[in-house]
Amino acid sequence: MPPNDKLHPIVLRCLTKAGWTILSEQEYITMGNIYETSRRLYIDIKAQYQDELIVLIEVKGLERSPVHELMELLGQYLIYKISLDYLGIMIPLYVAVTKSAYEDIIQHTLGQAMLSRHAIPFLVIDPITEEIVQWIPKP
Repeated sequence: MPPNDKLHPIVLRCLTKAGWTILSEQEYITMGNIYETSRRLYIDIKAQYQDELIVLIEVKGLERSPVHELMELLGQYLIYKISLDYLGIMIPLYVAVTKSAYEDIIQHTLGQAMLSRHAIPFLVIDPITEEIVQWIPKP
């Protein structure tokens, strides 16, 4: 399993504080039919709200190098989304980022250009108050 982003426990607390139930961490999906060639993809969080709505959440800090990490975010999101679609898993996939990262790189011209081509859903959190700031779009 890949290591968790340092923002991971904060996102868990934000979700729990907002009434979400964490169903699993490091939720995996498998692509491929033969054991030797199958690949596991690990999505950080699977959460449920009020016994109905279920979402998958990939956590991204976007702190080290925002542009490089934005490139990684896009590639990872597309691979996960393509795999979920291929497997017929219709659970919405969100990317969790901090409010400052969202305002810095996602709302930047580069981030907006990316979003104009790829409608990536975001969960924006405040790591200080450990609260959800916004779901884009709302689940």
